Amino acid sequence: MFEEIDADVKAMCINNEIVKYQCHIGGGRYVSVTTSFPCVNFRKFFVLYGQQEIKPTRHGIALRLNEWMEMRKTIETINDAHPTLGTALPCYMQDDHNNQLSALECRECYPFIGVSVKLS
Repeated sequence: MFEEIDADVKAMCINNEIVKYQCHIGGGRYVSVTTSFPCVNFRKFFVLYGQQEIKPTRHGIALRLNEWMEMRKTIETINDAHPTLGTALPCYMQDDHNNQLSALECRECYPFIGVSVKLS
């Protein structure tokens, strides 16, 4: 999703477009880029008991756009030095996701199915 994030950052900064991008990256974690907060935001989300809508927690990090570009360069350097890291497959491409039932049991892909937090 690096290319999608880079395209949204470019659209926001250079083309002055309105951007609202959010992508699930595993577990209850999401990455987002929005015009209202000029950063790349990595955050954990949760679902309140009895509700369906995901809500952000305070656990996460927001990278300024220049920090995002530096991180991209660092990731490329690491992947060049250790090519096996760059070719690692996500869990949804593994054999245990061959049928719908086993895929739905994956807490990385579907972290909120059957789980909700009750706040007292």
